[in-house]
Amino acid sequence: MENKKKKARWYGPKQIGIMIFTAVCFLVAASVVGGNNNTVFPAIAEARGWNVNILNVFSGIAAMLEGVGVLVFSRIIKKVGPRIMIGAALIVTAVLMVIFGSTTNITIFIIVVLLAGFLCAIYDKAGNMILTANWWPTKKGVVLGFTTIGVCCMNLVYVPLMPKLFASIGISRAFLVVAAILAVLGVICFIFVRSMPEEAGEFPDGDPNYATGEGAEIARMMKEYKSPFTVGKLLKMKDVWFLGISAFLAYMAALSFIASTIPNLIGMGYSPAFGTAIFAVGGIVSFPGSALFGVIDQKIGTKKAWIIFLCCMIVGYLCTLGMAKVAFLAWAAGVIIFMSNAALCNLVPSYIATKFGRWDYAAASQVINTLFTLGAGTGIMITGLFHNPTVMYIFDIVVLAIALVLSIFTNDAMIGKKD
Repeated sequence: MENKKKKARWYGPKQIGIMIFTAVCFLVAASVVGGNNNTVFPAIAEARGWNVNILNVFSGIAAMLEGVGVLVFSRIIKKVGPRIMIGAALIVTAVLMVIFGSTTNITIFIIVVLLAGFLCAIYDKAGNMILTANWWPTKKGVVLGFTTIGVCCMNLVYVPLMPKLFASIGISRAFLVVAAILAVLGVICFIFVRSMPEEAGEFPDGDPNYATGEGAEIARMMKEYKSPFTVGKLLKMKDVWFLGISAFLAYMAALSFIASTIPNLIGMGYSPAFGTAIFAVGGIVSFPGSALFGVIDQKIGTKKAWIIFLCCMIVGYLCTLGMAKVAFLAWAAGVIIFMSNAALCNLVPSYIATKFGRWDYAAASQVINTLFTLGAGTGIMITGLFHNPTVMYIFDIVVLAIALVLSIFTNDAMIGKKD
Protein backbone atom coordinates (compact mmCIF):
# COMPACT_ATOMS: atom_id res chain seq x y z
CA MET A 1 0.00 0.00 0.00
CA GLU A 2 2.94 2.34 0.67
CA ASN A 3 4.03 2.08 -2.97
CA LYS A 4 0.61 3.01 -4.26
CA LYS A 5 0.67 6.33 -6.14
CA LYS A 6 -1.25 9.18 -4.59
CA LYS A 7 -4.06 10.61 -6.68
CA ALA A 8 -3.22 13.79 -8.60
CA ARG A 9 -5.58 16.73 -8.36
CA TRP A 10 -4.65 19.46 -10.80
CA TYR A 11 -7.76 21.50 -10.00
CA GLY A 12 -7.47 21.91 -6.22
CA PRO A 13 -8.39 25.22 -4.47
CA LYS A 14 -4.97 26.82 -4.93
CA GLN A 15 -4.78 25.67 -8.54
CA ILE A 16 -8.22 27.13 -9.23
CA GLY A 17 -7.04 30.40 -7.66
CA ILE A 18 -4.08 30.55 -10.06
CA MET A 19 -6.38 29.69 -12.98
CA ILE A 20 -8.76 32.54 -12.09
CA PHE A 21 -5.83 34.94 -11.73
CA THR A 22 -4.32 34.01 -15.10
CA ALA A 23 -7.76 34.21 -16.77
CA VAL A 24 -8.22 37.77 -15.43
CA CYS A 25 -4.71 38.65 -16.67
CA PHE A 26 -5.69 37.39 -20.13
CA LEU A 27 -8.82 39.57 -19.93
CA VAL A 28 -6.80 42.63 -18.92
CA ALA A 29 -4.24 42.04 -21.70
CA ALA A 30 -6.94 41.62 -24.34
CA SER A 31 -8.68 44.78 -23.13
CA VAL A 32 -5.67 47.07 -22.75
CA VAL A 33 -4.09 46.11 -26.09
CA GLY A 34 -6.84 44.90 -28.42
CA GLY A 35 -10.07 46.10 -26.83
CA ASN A 36 -9.90 49.85 -27.46
CA ASN A 37 -10.54 50.13 -31.17
CA ASN A 38 -14.30 49.49 -31.24
CA THR A 39 -15.59 51.88 -28.60
CA VAL A 40 -12.78 53.47 -26.56
CA PHE A 41 -10.67 55.07 -29.28
CA PRO A 42 -13.66 56.50 -31.21
CA ALA A 43 -14.93 58.12 -28.00
CA ILE A 44 -11.51 59.51 -27.03
CA ALA A 45 -10.83 60.74 -30.59
CA GLU A 46 -14.16 62.55 -30.69
CA ALA A 47 -13.70 64.09 -27.24
CA ARG A 48 -10.15 65.31 -27.91
CA GLY A 49 -10.38 66.11 -31.61
CA TRP A 50 -7.95 63.41 -32.71
CA ASN A 51 -7.91 61.22 -35.83
CA VAL A 52 -9.15 57.78 -34.80
CA ASN A 53 -7.27 56.10 -37.67
CA ILE A 54 -3.97 57.35 -36.23
CA LEU A 55 -4.90 55.86 -32.85
CA ASN A 56 -5.76 52.54 -34.49
CA VAL A 57 -2.42 52.39 -36.30
CA PHE A 58 -0.45 53.00 -33.11
CA SER A 59 -2.66 50.55 -31.26
CA GLY A 60 -1.56 47.94 -33.78
CA ILE A 61 2.09 48.88 -33.29
CA ALA A 62 1.57 48.53 -29.52
CA ALA A 63 0.23 45.02 -30.01
CA MET A 64 3.27 44.24 -32.18
CA LEU A 65 5.49 45.51 -29.38
CA GLU A 66 3.94 42.84 -27.18
CA GLY A 67 5.56 40.31 -29.51
CA VAL A 68 8.90 42.03 -28.96
CA GLY A 69 8.19 41.98 -25.24
CA VAL A 70 7.72 38.20 -25.32
CA LEU A 71 11.31 37.84 -26.55
CA VAL A 72 12.70 40.49 -24.19
CA PHE A 73 10.94 39.40 -20.99
CA SER A 74 10.72 35.60 -21.31
CA ARG A 75 14.30 34.95 -20.17
CA ILE A 76 14.08 37.54 -17.37
CA ILE A 77 10.85 35.96 -16.10
CA LYS A 78 12.47 32.52 -16.19
CA LYS A 79 15.23 33.82 -13.89
CA VAL A 80 13.33 36.00 -11.40
CA GLY A 81 9.96 34.23 -11.54
CA PRO A 82 6.64 35.37 -13.04
CA ARG A 83 5.13 36.60 -9.74
CA ILE A 84 7.39 39.64 -9.33
CA MET A 85 7.34 40.58 -13.00
CA ILE A 86 3.56 40.19 -13.43
CA GLY A 87 2.77 42.13 -10.25
CA ALA A 88 5.13 44.99 -11.17
CA ALA A 89 3.85 45.16 -14.77
CA LEU A 90 0.24 45.37 -13.62
CA ILE A 91 0.96 48.23 -11.22
CA VAL A 92 3.03 50.17 -13.78
CA THR A 93 0.24 49.66 -16.34
CA ALA A 94 -2.24 51.00 -13.77
CA VAL A 95 -0.24 54.25 -13.68
CA LEU A 96 -0.20 54.32 -17.48
CA MET A 97 -4.00 53.96 -17.54
CA VAL A 98 -4.37 57.06 -15.37
CA ILE A 99 -2.37 59.04 -17.95
CA PHE A 100 -4.24 57.28 -20.80
CA GLY A 101 -7.56 58.58 -19.51
CA SER A 102 -6.47 62.11 -18.61
CA THR A 103 -3.89 63.41 -21.08
CA THR A 104 -4.94 65.73 -23.90
CA ASN A 105 -1.51 65.55 -25.56
CA ILE A 106 -1.65 63.02 -28.41
CA THR A 107 2.13 62.39 -28.31
CA ILE A 108 2.00 61.44 -24.62
CA PHE A 109 -1.10 59.35 -25.30
CA ILE A 110 0.64 57.38 -28.06
CA ILE A 111 3.72 56.81 -25.88
CA VAL A 112 1.44 55.42 -23.16
CA VAL A 113 -0.31 53.13 -25.67
CA LEU A 114 3.06 51.79 -26.90
CA LEU A 115 4.42 51.24 -23.38
CA ALA A 116 1.23 49.46 -22.30
CA GLY A 117 1.52 47.14 -25.29
CA PHE A 118 5.16 46.33 -24.56
CA LEU A 119 4.53 45.63 -20.85
CA CYS A 120 1.46 43.57 -21.68
CA ALA A 121 3.76 40.72 -22.74
CA ILE A 122 4.68 40.17 -19.08
CA TYR A 123 1.18 39.37 -17.87
CA ASP A 124 0.02 37.81 -21.13
CA LYS A 125 2.01 35.47 -23.40
CA ALA A 126 5.30 35.57 -21.47
CA GLY A 127 4.71 35.63 -17.69
CA ASN A 128 1.21 34.15 -17.73
CA MET A 129 2.31 31.23 -19.91
CA ILE A 130 5.40 30.55 -17.78
CA LEU A 131 3.30 30.69 -14.61
CA THR A 132 0.90 28.18 -16.16
CA ALA A 133 3.73 25.88 -17.27
CA ASN A 134 5.28 26.00 -13.78
CA TRP A 135 2.04 24.93 -12.11
CA TRP A 136 0.91 22.47 -14.80
CA PRO A 137 3.95 21.08 -16.69
CA THR A 138 1.90 18.30 -18.32
CA LYS A 139 -1.65 19.69 -17.99
CA LYS A 140 -1.11 23.21 -19.33
CA GLY A 141 -3.12 22.43 -22.48
CA VAL A 142 -6.36 21.65 -20.64
CA VAL A 143 -5.74 24.52 -18.20
CA LEU A 144 -5.29 27.03 -21.02
CA GLY A 145 -8.56 25.76 -22.45
CA PHE A 146 -10.22 27.28 -19.39
CA THR A 147 -8.04 30.32 -18.68
CA THR A 148 -8.00 31.71 -22.23
CA ILE A 149 -11.73 32.24 -21.77
CA GLY A 150 -10.49 35.50 -20.25
CA VAL A 151 -9.59 36.66 -23.77
CA CYS A 152 -13.16 36.01 -24.93
CA CYS A 153 -14.56 37.91 -21.95
CA MET A 154 -13.11 41.13 -23.36
CA ASN A 155 -15.95 41.08 -25.90
CA LEU A 156 -18.54 40.86 -23.12
CA VAL A 157 -16.98 43.06 -20.45
CA TYR A 158 -14.60 45.77 -21.65
CA VAL A 159 -15.97 46.78 -25.07
CA PRO A 160 -19.67 47.16 -24.16
CA LEU A 161 -19.18 48.49 -20.62
CA MET A 162 -16.61 51.24 -21.26
CA PRO A 163 -19.05 53.51 -23.21
CA LYS A 164 -21.48 53.22 -20.28
CA LEU A 165 -18.74 54.27 -17.88
CA PHE A 166 -17.83 57.19 -20.16
CA ALA A 167 -21.46 58.33 -20.19
CA SER A 168 -21.88 58.09 -16.42
CA ILE A 169 -18.56 59.35 -14.99
CA GLY A 170 -16.50 60.61 -17.95
CA ILE A 171 -13.44 59.23 -19.73
CA SER A 172 -10.77 60.22 -17.19
CA ARG A 173 -12.67 58.80 -14.20
CA ALA A 174 -13.54 55.66 -16.15
CA PHE A 175 -9.84 54.95 -16.57
CA LEU A 176 -9.24 55.66 -12.90
CA VAL A 177 -11.57 52.69 -12.34
CA VAL A 178 -9.55 50.61 -14.83
CA ALA A 179 -6.31 51.68 -13.13
CA ALA A 180 -7.67 50.75 -9.69
CA ILE A 181 -8.61 47.27 -10.95
CA LEU A 182 -5.12 46.77 -12.39
CA ALA A 183 -3.46 47.99 -9.18
CA VAL A 184 -5.58 45.66 -7.04
CA LEU A 185 -4.74 42.76 -9.35
CA GLY A 186 -1.05 43.60 -9.02
CA VAL A 187 -1.29 43.63 -5.21
CA ILE A 188 -3.16 40.32 -5.28
CA CYS A 189 -0.32 38.92 -7.38
CA PHE A 190 2.31 39.98 -4.86
CA ILE A 191 0.36 38.71 -1.85
CA PHE A 192 -1.30 35.51 -3.04
CA VAL A 193 0.34 34.28 -6.26
CA ARG A 194 3.39 32.03 -6.15
CA SER A 195 5.68 31.44 -9.12
CA MET A 196 6.07 27.74 -8.33
CA PRO A 197 3.47 25.40 -6.78
CA GLU A 198 6.03 24.22 -4.23
CA GLU A 199 6.13 27.77 -2.83
CA ALA A 200 2.42 27.44 -2.08
CA GLY A 201 2.73 23.98 -0.52
CA GLU A 202 1.48 22.30 -3.69
CA PHE A 203 2.95 20.13 -6.44
CA PRO A 204 3.23 20.47 -10.23
CA ASP A 205 -0.03 19.27 -11.82
CA GLY A 206 -1.34 18.96 -8.24
CA ASP A 207 0.36 15.55 -8.21
CA PRO A 208 1.86 14.52 -4.81
CA ASN A 209 3.99 11.96 -6.62
CA TYR A 210 6.20 14.80 -7.84
CA ALA A 211 7.53 14.99 -4.27
CA THR A 212 9.26 11.64 -4.49
CA GLY A 213 10.46 9.18 -7.06
CA GLU A 214 9.90 9.62 -10.75
CA GLY A 215 7.74 12.72 -10.49
CA ALA A 216 10.37 14.67 -8.54
CA GLU A 217 13.07 13.59 -10.97
CA ILE A 218 11.02 14.70 -13.99
CA ALA A 219 10.30 18.08 -12.37
CA ARG A 220 14.01 18.57 -11.65
CA MET A 221 15.02 17.53 -15.16
CA MET A 222 12.49 19.88 -16.78
CA LYS A 223 13.81 22.84 -14.76
CA GLU A 224 17.40 22.07 -15.75
CA TYR A 225 16.67 21.03 -19.34
CA LYS A 226 18.28 23.16 -22.06
CA SER A 227 16.52 22.77 -25.35
CA PRO A 228 18.65 22.20 -28.46
CA PHE A 229 16.13 24.32 -30.37
CA THR A 230 17.87 27.67 -30.18
CA VAL A 231 16.35 30.75 -31.82
CA GLY A 232 18.87 30.47 -34.63
CA LYS A 233 18.04 26.82 -35.26
CA LEU A 234 14.29 27.45 -35.13
CA LEU A 235 14.56 30.27 -37.66
CA LYS A 236 16.15 27.86 -40.13
CA MET A 237 13.26 25.39 -39.92
CA LYS A 238 10.62 25.43 -42.67
CA ASP A 239 7.83 24.19 -40.39
CA VAL A 240 8.48 26.95 -37.85
CA TRP A 241 8.06 29.57 -40.57
CA PHE A 242 5.04 27.86 -42.14
CA LEU A 243 3.26 27.52 -38.79
CA GLY A 244 4.39 30.95 -37.57
CA ILE A 245 3.32 32.77 -40.73
CA SER A 246 0.04 30.84 -40.88
CA ALA A 247 -0.67 31.86 -37.27
CA PHE A 248 0.43 35.44 -38.02
CA LEU A 249 -1.94 35.74 -40.98
CA ALA A 250 -4.85 34.11 -39.14
CA TYR A 251 -4.50 36.42 -36.14
CA MET A 252 -4.08 39.43 -38.43
CA ALA A 253 -7.31 38.64 -40.25
CA ALA A 254 -9.23 37.88 -37.05
CA LEU A 255 -8.17 41.07 -35.27
CA SER A 256 -8.79 43.28 -38.30
CA PHE A 257 -12.45 42.23 -38.15
CA ILE A 258 -12.86 42.15 -34.37
CA ALA A 259 -11.05 45.46 -33.75
CA SER A 260 -13.30 47.30 -36.21
CA THR A 261 -16.64 45.47 -35.99
CA ILE A 262 -18.73 48.21 -34.39
CA PRO A 263 -17.40 51.30 -36.26
CA ASN A 264 -17.51 49.45 -39.60
CA LEU A 265 -21.13 48.39 -39.08
CA ILE A 266 -22.06 51.93 -38.06
CA GLY A 267 -20.37 53.15 -41.25
CA MET A 268 -22.54 50.73 -43.24
CA GLY A 269 -25.65 52.35 -41.83
CA TYR A 270 -26.41 50.08 -38.90
CA SER A 271 -27.11 51.50 -35.44
CA PRO A 272 -24.49 51.41 -32.66
CA ALA A 273 -26.83 49.07 -30.75
CA PHE A 274 -26.80 46.63 -33.69
CA GLY A 275 -22.99 46.60 -33.81
CA THR A 276 -22.73 46.18 -30.05
CA ALA A 277 -25.25 43.33 -30.14
CA ILE A 278 -23.24 41.43 -32.75
CA PHE A 279 -20.08 42.02 -30.72
CA ALA A 280 -21.75 40.77 -27.54
CA VAL A 281 -23.26 37.70 -29.20
CA GLY A 282 -19.85 37.05 -30.78
CA GLY A 283 -18.36 37.06 -27.31
CA ILE A 284 -20.95 34.55 -26.10
CA VAL A 285 -20.50 32.11 -29.01
CA SER A 286 -16.73 32.26 -28.58
CA PHE A 287 -17.07 30.04 -25.51
CA PRO A 288 -18.65 27.04 -27.27
CA GLY A 289 -16.41 27.82 -30.26
CA SER A 290 -13.29 27.36 -28.16
CA ALA A 291 -14.67 24.14 -26.65
CA LEU A 292 -15.75 22.81 -30.05
CA PHE A 293 -12.34 23.25 -31.63
CA GLY A 294 -10.78 21.72 -28.51
CA VAL A 295 -12.86 18.58 -29.13
CA ILE A 296 -11.95 18.60 -32.84
CA ASP A 297 -8.29 18.99 -31.92
CA GLN A 298 -8.51 16.03 -29.54
CA LYS A 299 -10.41 13.81 -31.98
CA ILE A 300 -8.62 14.33 -35.31
CA GLY A 301 -5.39 16.16 -34.46
CA THR A 302 -4.25 19.77 -34.27
CA LYS A 303 -3.21 20.16 -37.92
CA LYS A 304 -6.62 19.07 -39.21
CA ALA A 305 -8.36 21.22 -36.59
CA TRP A 306 -6.24 24.20 -37.70
CA ILE A 307 -7.21 23.63 -41.35
CA ILE A 308 -10.90 23.43 -40.43
CA PHE A 309 -10.52 26.62 -38.39
CA LEU A 310 -9.03 28.48 -41.37
CA CYS A 311 -11.82 27.22 -43.67
CA CYS A 312 -14.43 28.51 -41.19
CA MET A 313 -12.69 31.90 -41.08
CA ILE A 314 -12.75 32.13 -44.86
CA VAL A 315 -16.49 31.35 -44.90
CA GLY A 316 -17.04 34.05 -42.28
CA TYR A 317 -15.15 36.60 -44.34
CA LEU A 318 -17.08 35.71 -47.48
CA CYS A 319 -20.18 36.70 -45.50
CA THR A 320 -18.64 40.12 -44.74
CA LEU A 321 -18.72 41.01 -48.43
CA GLY A 322 -22.52 41.22 -48.36
CA MET A 323 -23.21 42.41 -44.84
CA ALA A 324 -23.56 46.09 -45.83
CA LYS A 325 -26.81 45.17 -47.62
CA VAL A 326 -28.00 42.07 -45.78
CA ALA A 327 -28.25 42.13 -41.97
CA PHE A 328 -28.33 38.32 -41.79
CA LEU A 329 -24.86 38.18 -43.39
CA ALA A 330 -23.60 40.62 -40.74
CA TRP A 331 -24.83 38.24 -38.06
CA ALA A 332 -23.40 35.21 -39.90
CA ALA A 333 -20.00 36.88 -40.30
CA GLY A 334 -19.90 37.93 -36.66
CA VAL A 335 -20.93 34.55 -35.27
CA ILE A 336 -18.61 32.50 -37.52
CA ILE A 337 -15.54 34.73 -37.11
CA PHE A 338 -15.92 35.23 -33.36
CA MET A 339 -16.61 31.53 -32.79
CA SER A 340 -13.63 30.49 -34.92
CA ASN A 341 -11.32 33.14 -33.49
CA ALA A 342 -11.88 31.77 -29.98
CA ALA A 343 -9.90 28.70 -31.01
CA LEU A 344 -6.80 30.68 -32.01
CA CYS A 345 -5.25 31.00 -28.55
CA ASN A 346 -5.82 27.27 -27.96
CA LEU A 347 -4.83 25.82 -31.33
CA VAL A 348 -1.50 27.64 -31.68
CA PRO A 349 -0.10 26.43 -28.30
CA SER A 350 -1.55 22.99 -29.04
CA TYR A 351 0.18 22.90 -32.43
CA ILE A 352 3.50 23.90 -30.82
CA ALA A 353 3.08 21.17 -28.21
CA THR A 354 2.22 18.61 -30.91
CA LYS A 355 5.35 19.46 -32.88
CA PHE A 356 7.86 20.07 -30.08
CA GLY A 357 6.42 18.38 -26.98
CA ARG A 358 6.46 19.70 -23.45
CA TRP A 359 10.24 19.63 -23.05
CA ASP A 360 10.93 21.92 -26.01
CA TYR A 361 7.64 23.83 -25.91
CA ALA A 362 9.10 26.98 -24.29
CA ALA A 363 11.95 27.19 -26.81
CA ALA A 364 9.68 26.90 -29.85
CA SER A 365 6.99 29.07 -28.30
CA GLN A 366 9.18 32.16 -27.98
CA VAL A 367 9.63 32.25 -31.77
CA ILE A 368 6.21 31.07 -32.98
CA ASN A 369 4.27 33.04 -30.37
CA THR A 370 6.23 36.16 -31.29
CA LEU A 371 5.13 35.80 -34.93
CA PHE A 372 1.61 35.01 -33.70
CA THR A 373 1.47 38.15 -31.56
CA LEU A 374 2.89 40.33 -34.33
CA GLY A 375 -0.08 39.17 -36.42
CA ALA A 376 -2.50 40.54 -33.84
CA GLY A 377 -0.77 43.91 -33.90
CA THR A 378 -0.75 44.03 -37.69
CA GLY A 379 -4.48 43.21 -37.76
CA ILE A 380 -5.28 46.07 -35.41
CA MET A 381 -2.97 48.43 -37.29
CA ILE A 382 -4.54 47.83 -40.72
CA THR A 383 -7.94 48.92 -39.40
CA GLY A 384 -6.45 52.41 -39.45
CA LEU A 385 -4.91 51.96 -42.91
CA PHE A 386 -7.88 50.53 -44.83
CA HIS A 387 -10.56 53.20 -45.11
CA ASN A 388 -12.86 50.89 -47.10
CA PRO A 389 -13.83 47.88 -44.96
CA THR A 390 -14.84 45.78 -47.99
CA VAL A 391 -11.34 46.13 -49.45
CA MET A 392 -9.91 45.11 -46.08
CA TYR A 393 -12.15 42.04 -45.95
CA ILE A 394 -11.06 40.98 -49.47
CA PHE A 395 -7.45 41.40 -48.34
CA ASP A 396 -8.22 39.19 -45.31
CA ILE A 397 -9.70 36.45 -47.51
CA VAL A 398 -6.50 36.42 -49.57
CA VAL A 399 -4.20 36.17 -46.52
CA LEU A 400 -6.39 33.45 -44.99
CA ALA A 401 -6.11 31.47 -48.23
CA ILE A 402 -2.31 31.81 -48.02
CA ALA A 403 -2.41 30.68 -44.38
CA LEU A 404 -4.49 27.66 -45.42
CA VAL A 405 -1.98 26.62 -48.11
CA LEU A 406 0.94 27.01 -45.66
CA SER A 407 -0.84 24.94 -43.01
CA ILE A 408 -1.53 22.13 -45.49
CA PHE A 409 2.18 21.85 -46.22
CA THR A 410 3.20 22.00 -42.55
CA ASN A 411 4.62 18.78 -41.14
CA ASP A 412 3.21 18.26 -37.63
CA ALA A 413 5.35 15.21 -36.80
CA MET A 414 6.83 15.34 -33.29
CA ILE A 415 10.51 16.40 -33.30
CA GLY A 416 10.99 17.49 -29.68
CA LYS A 417 12.30 15.43 -26.78
CA LYS A 418 9.98 12.54 -26.03
CA ASP A 419 8.97 11.61 -22.47
